[in-house]
Amino acid sequence: MAQKWDASAFWKEQSFQTSARHLGYLLHPKIDIGEKALKIADVACGNAAWLLDVARQHPQHEYVGLDITAAHFPAPGNLPSNVRLHTLDAFAELPSEYADAFDIVSIRTIYSAVIDNRVEPLLLNLVKMLKPGGYLQWAENDASTLTARAPEGVDKEAMSTVVNVVNFFSRYQTKLLPDWLQNLDSSLSKQGCEILANNTISPSPELSRAWSDNMLTVWISLPAMLPEQPIPLPQMPGLPVNVSRHTFGDLVMKSVEESSQGAWAAMDQRVVVARRTE
Repeated sequence: MAQKWDASAFWKEQSFQTSARHLGYLLHPKIDIGEKALKIADVACGNAAWLLDVARQHPQHEYVGLDITAAHFPAPGNLPSNVRLHTLDAFAELPSEYADAFDIVSIRTIYSAVIDNRVEPLLLNLVKMLKPGGYLQWAENDASTLTARAPEGVDKEAMSTVVNVVNFFSRYQTKLLPDWLQNLDSSLSKQGCEILANNTISPSPELSRAWSDNMLTVWISLPAMLPEQPIPLPQMPGLPVNVSRHTFGDLVMKSVEESSQGAWAAMDQRVVVARRTE
């Protein structure tokens, strides 16, 4: 029996290990990493690829990766001595050992975990983790801006339909709403943070293949999450009358063909850098 399609699971499966390529940096230039030994945390670290990249560039610091599950952690024996990984539910009560503990806290692509705009527990914990004067870098893919794109004369019909179906389930079934992200800078300001950067980065066409590969890798797994019997969809622009495992699978495979001709799907990225002042 097919699972119910949980759109949040779709976003969770996206590793976006090319985030530094899209942004152009691992740590925003507004963050002073310096030479003095610092303690740096990566929240929702996944397989710790970002953390390990920063540790290679700045080996004098101490690094802590935190995630709700250890399923993707590298084995401890494969990690440098200055990198440690631990489990943490960042939405739950913060353990005292992590309060006022870090000079820099990074978090990326947590969009799928913020249901119905309930970001406050996470936001408060991230600020609490910082030492006074510490930096928070929040880099997020704004899934509400996901669109299909193509050069003039290149077909993107199937890819546009896939995007519309994904966006529908994300917004109306799983309640992945964008308001909290649009207001992230003001929410951090209210918690005693100085906003150093508040950037929206539009997808770059020269990275269209990287974006396309990211999206298609995940989309190929989605048909298995749908039932064999068609699911009726509301009469909304861009949506098919219904969607099933078979019809959606066909759309994904047609998207693969369109991608080979230059079609791609991507979203804006939002980066907010804040410094705790209290």
